[in-house]
Amino acid sequence: MTTPFRFHPQELRPLEAGPLASHLASFAELLAHQRYSRVTAWNKLRLVAALGKWMVQTRLQLKDLSEQRVAKFLEWRWRRVVYQSGDQCTFAILLQHLRQLDVVPPRTPPSLTPVDVIERAYGQYLRQERSFMSASVGQYLTVARRFLWHRFRDGRIRLKALGTKDVSDFVLKDSGIRGRRSAQLMTSVLRSFLNYLFQEGKTATNLTMAIPATAGGRLSELPRYLEAAEVERLLRSCDRRRKVGQRDYAVLVLLARLGLRAGEVANLELDDIDWGTGEVVIRGKGNRVDRMPLLREVGEAVAGYLKRGRPCCSSRRVFVHCKAPYAGFSSPPNAVSGIVDRALARAGLNPPNHGAHLLRHSLATNLLRSGASLTQIGQVLRHQQTQTTEIYAKVDVNALRSLAQPWPGGAQ
Repeated sequence: MTTPFRFHPQELRPLEAGPLASHLASFAELLAHQRYSRVTAWNKLRLVAALGKWMVQTRLQLKDLSEQRVAKFLEWRWRRVVYQSGDQCTFAILLQHLRQLDVVPPRTPPSLTPVDVIERAYGQYLRQERSFMSASVGQYLTVARRFLWHRFRDGRIRLKALGTKDVSDFVLKDSGIRGRRSAQLMTSVLRSFLNYLFQEGKTATNLTMAIPATAGGRLSELPRYLEAAEVERLLRSCDRRRKVGQRDYAVLVLLARLGLRAGEVANLELDDIDWGTGEVVIRGKGNRVDRMPLLREVGEAVAGYLKRGRPCCSSRRVFVHCKAPYAGFSSPPNAVSGIVDRALARAGLNPPNHGAHLLRHSLATNLLRSGASLTQIGQVLRHQQTQTTEIYAKVDVNALRSLAQPWPGGAQ
């Protein structure tokens, strides 16, 4: 069992050196509050003590400490001792702590490039006007940045000079190194970005018509999914005797039984679960809020994690990291998809598509095979448009095969 970190001020005396000496005790208190283990906390304190000694050698004052100075220290240290993966995290926590104490100046934000200015304004538009979730905003900004750097390699942004050839050249070049779905996403995002530029008066004409069509349609292929037996195999792969297994099992059950998206699971908060009425509040795409029934299996999985697997912490997120500092996932969709990917590996499953959305597709597919209608599936998945659910009409291949007409001439 991991021993929690506790300390006595006298134990810190040998480590107190340089400008950081007077703040070592408060940093140790922070580590204890964040429930680091004894071994990890003492390693962090020794690392901070080494920084204090280095500051004495280099005559660096506390007010001059910054991310750049820390990077120089780590570069110097790693030439002498073995690199530790938690070194940078330690100093991120230290600098944040010292800034809260007002002994280190706030971090100076880097100067914005012209591309940064456009990207920030476009991101604000997506959040406020289009009600996009953070993950979607990130995808859109990535494509917008690629387009701007493709056209304005010198960094001088001249949006009024954009023409149809600039758009078509980018699409042809960018789509040539991407898969079909990625290329379709790129053209959809570029259409949104060009519309935004025209509406804001930053371009003389609306250049969306210059975007070439990409091959393949929304219903051109079958959804990727796991069979019902494979979903059960995936759930059984979690070792529920361990705390991380309790957490991962609860996450997978929410994905597999309610068809939630990765971000919806990661952003779930303790107050969103109404144990009395047996309902859970889901905050979905486009700031949509839905109430869903908390199925018995789902409720038991989440309750088991909260009782036996979730560390005691101040975070209101249901799912938190299993190692200190205990907080919600810093990259929510990626963290949840990572849980699914690791479970697939443990279960010996290797479907064409991985990630959290695989279980959403699996739920819809298995519901259809059990006799549910497309309307009912759309309600479970909380689709706002019926067209979104149409793709699942093709998953029953045997039923579709019976509808196929014989080829004229009696081909074998």
